[in-house]
Amino acid sequence: MGRTQPGDYAAGWTPPSYTVDEHGKVRGGYEPHEPNNWGRWGDDDQIGTQNLIGPEQIVAAARLVTEGKVFSLALEIDAAGPRSPHRPAPLHWFIMAGSDLIVGSPAQAEVPGIQFNDDMLQMPLQGSTQWDGFGHFCAEDSMYNGYWGGDITAAGGARNLGMEHMRKAFVGRCVLLDLARTQGVDCLPDATGIGRAELEACVEAQGCEIHSGDIVLLRTGYLDKWWGIEGEAAKLEYFYATPGLTEASVGWFHDNGISAVAADTIAVEVGRPTAEPSRLMPVHHACLVDLGLPLGEFWVLDELAEDCAADGRYEFMLASQPLVIPGAVGSPINPIALK
Repeated sequence: MGRTQPGDYAAGWTPPSYTVDEHGKVRGGYEPHEPNNWGRWGDDDQIGTQNLIGPEQIVAAARLVTEGKVFSLALEIDAAGPRSPHRPAPLHWFIMAGSDLIVGSPAQAEVPGIQFNDDMLQMPLQGSTQWDGFGHFCAEDSMYNGYWGGDITAAGGARNLGMEHMRKAFVGRCVLLDLARTQGVDCLPDATGIGRAELEACVEAQGCEIHSGDIVLLRTGYLDKWWGIEGEAAKLEYFYATPGLTEASVGWFHDNGISAVAADTIAVEVGRPTAEPSRLMPVHHACLVDLGLPLGEFWVLDELAEDCAADGRYEFMLASQPLVIPGAVGSPINPIALK
């Protein structure tokens, strides 16, 4: 095992030239691309653009709840759902089931007279509707705000930037940008790129406003295509052909003070950029590493979009906290939109 440069495998080993201090910060290494938020909220910041959501923004979001409508934006967690080809399907099984209790289980000897059911779940934390944490991506061995990629170990998880720091995050005003509907299609065509111009056109078409601290949801309509796909090759092509954000979108999110972005796709960004990107998966690198801007994937947005189109109101309150798993770099969620 070795490397000649970050992200590449080689039989040999070329050591890095930077150093890492006692706080797990890289010194003399990666310089974040512009725009970036490194140091904006302090050298020790670990929640990034969630700093843009304060008490004022949360109170304003709560005032948007006028009808008592509740929308779950989560996929069901099972083997049938879409997932990245390198992530295994969730495994759900029972430790104790009703049928065991009825016929008689040896476990009953420990708690006689009590009947109960217990089950377990094993899954990739980014294997369903989820948030990508800042520990999910590195650029030249560095993560958001200069933390070192080596802070994350298989034995101990993320020493810094773990999802537990986000336990109170992702509560605030949210705006749905229904790109498919505003473009008059059920689903954006394969590999459609979404840049600043497309985002601004959607905001104008919907007649909505964007405020600092907003969470933005992007509906492409692409998630629905998954359910008609058969065969591993077709599923792999589905992911490569996903529509999504391009590098040209990053400045728009920064300029507008967006606190998080989620979409109904596997990676939020476009699968096959039409223009040569400055780096692989440029939106992940720009958002997670440079801006400290969380990305949400595989969000179920169709029912919410129908309601927004019906009443012409694309703003609502959102609560979408991650599981409190110390050292995790992502988390499954059940996002709840309230109108």
